[in-house]
Amino acid sequence: IVATGASARYLGLPDEQKYAGAGVSACATCDGFFYRGKDVAVVGGGDTAAEEAIYLAGLARKVYVVVRRDALRASQVMQERLRGTANVEILFGRETVALEGNGKVEAARLLNKATGEEETIAISGFFLAIGHTPNTLAFPDLETDAQGYIKVSGRGQQTNVEGVFAAGDVCDPTYRQAVTAAASGCRAALDAERFLLNH
Repeated sequence: IVATGASARYLGLPDEQKYAGAGVSACATCDGFFYRGKDVAVVGGGDTAAEEAIYLAGLARKVYVVVRRDALRASQVMQERLRGTANVEILFGRETVALEGNGKVEAARLLNKATGEEETIAISGFFLAIGHTPNTLAFPDLETDAQGYIKVSGRGQQTNVEGVFAAGDVCDPTYRQAVTAAASGCRAALDAERFLLNH
């Protein structure tokens, strides 16, 4: 059973490691409640970033969406929902330069790509929503989708290799939650048991 998960993509700033668990997160549904009534930032311009920002908007006082480009990549429906959320502010053409704080995130320094000037926003939480990379490099024989997630059969956790099953985030590009990973782990275990009994 392959259950190697997926790793969140980071910007590569040293501050991301410095403030890991102290304001930096890659999962709004996991950590959002820590920031109830506070100001936070979400980095990204796709559907995941829009979803995370909308979710956080129900908890936080203000949500900044930091977008590197001059436009969102999110679907039109998600863009409309995001723009219709009162406490969300979209910052286009911004690149995160650094995070600041005394033991925890208190601000983010952003480079305004249009003006070349740096800006600082006061935040308590910094959420990365720029995608995940499934941990599949050790399994080159397993069939993956375009994003690199292991493909499993429709009704079970069987991969394209007989007797090899996958479970959790390594084969789940959609939900990526502990409860769905645990459920697929149970399915994979039952599938593996049946395979062993039949062989």
